[in-house]
Amino acid sequence: QIEEILLAILIAAILAAGVAPIVSRLEKIRWTQRGVRLSRIAAIVLVFLGIIVVLLAVGALLVTPLVIETQQFIANFPQRTAELQAQLVSLHAKYAWLPDLAVYVQRLPQELNNLSRFFAPAAGVAFRFLGGVATVITVLFMAFYMLVEGPAIRSGFAALFPRRERAKIEEVLDQIGAKFGGWLRGQLLLGFIIGLAAWLLTSLIGLPYPVLLGIVAGITELVPMVGPTLGAIPAVFLALFQPPVKILFVIAGYAAIQQAESNFVVPRVMRSAVGLSPLLTILALVIGGKLLGIMGALLGVPVAAALQVVVGEIARRVRPNE
Repeated sequence: QIEEILLAILIAAILAAGVAPIVSRLEKIRWTQRGVRLSRIAAIVLVFLGIIVVLLAVGALLVTPLVIETQQFIANFPQRTAELQAQLVSLHAKYAWLPDLAVYVQRLPQELNNLSRFFAPAAGVAFRFLGGVATVITVLFMAFYMLVEGPAIRSGFAALFPRRERAKIEEVLDQIGAKFGGWLRGQLLLGFIIGLAAWLLTSLIGLPYPVLLGIVAGITELVPMVGPTLGAIPAVFLALFQPPVKILFVIAGYAAIQQAESNFVVPRVMRSAVGLSPLLTILALVIGGKLLGIMGALLGVPVAAALQVVVGEIARRVRPNE
């Protein structure tokens, strides 16, 4: 329970930090010639309404092809597995030295259920947290009130320190908030880039359900390190029912996306978003994953960015002349 609460607070803080710059800009805009400006609460409500409208608009554009492709995939799944099983039986008859993979395909539905049961405890707190609608709503409300009470929270925390240090503490908190917000925007950008790349790849290869595959790749990109691999599994499975050359194209294409993602896209996006070097980004992912699993890897970069701010401030105090 404590882990879930702390996780909810951290995610709410990151969400609030992500939209805080937009709120600040809306507060500064003069909406009339008399200089009328929005109050902070009005600006926050406007931002949340804007987010909802954007999500609904994107959903309206994607929901129809997504639903159609998902229904087609589910409806065709038994037929496709039967076709694959027949192909493997024929292949095994010609080449008896090969393992009888048809047996594994026949057990595929059961194995998928077993796989889901395996990942449930492995994901632990993270998947239980994300699966709770009530918790998600709570996080949104927490983020809303963090935005409303942000200045008061910052001043209250700074008041715990000596008066001469309060201005600097508030400055450090602002820098940490900027890092959190940059990380959130960077994650969304990464999901969009990888989802778009997967959609283009599967469309060019000619796989069915390219929109669905692109969305899956974009969402799984949020899972550090193993996300691209998880996103590739549905595409590889569908490629099994295509000519053999398409299987090679899919594997090679997703491998190229994964290499570009891990070695080029993620380090550079995170460096631009939170100011971490590529080496520190990779170290944060690895150390966070070792300590706290998937959620540790996911939140390792923003936590490392916050520590970078704190350590940098301490170093400036220890060596003020350097």
